[in-house]
Amino acid sequence: MSLDASATARQPSTNRWGQLVIGIACMVMIANLQYGWNLFVNPIDHKYHWGRAAIQVAFSLFVLAETWLVPIEGWFVDRFGPRVVIMVGGILVALAWALDSMASSLFMLRTAAVI
Repeated sequence: MSLDASATARQPSTNRWGQLVIGIACMVMIANLQYGWNLFVNPIDHKYHWGRAAIQVAFSLFVLAETWLVPIEGWFVDRFGPRVVIMVGGILVALAWALDSMASSLFMLRTAAVI
């Protein structure tokens, strides 16, 4: 190995900190759905009287979709690259948040949870 190749291989990537910040932002976006869910169950139940168990099904669907779709998401990353997958994921999260904010039926709440 030449001296120039060795020096290049040891230099850290200049965008690692940017990737870390973006990764943290993505985790914060998903954490809102995971950890903040319990804060919304009672107000939703008081407004629509659907019942806590019926509302919690939406969270169960969210967890199932989040975990069981990982192999498919990995295939998409391999096929299209991480940039495209993250961009589409961000759009889907924004769509889900918009649908959640307007959900007036259990079907719409559960659909947003799956998205």
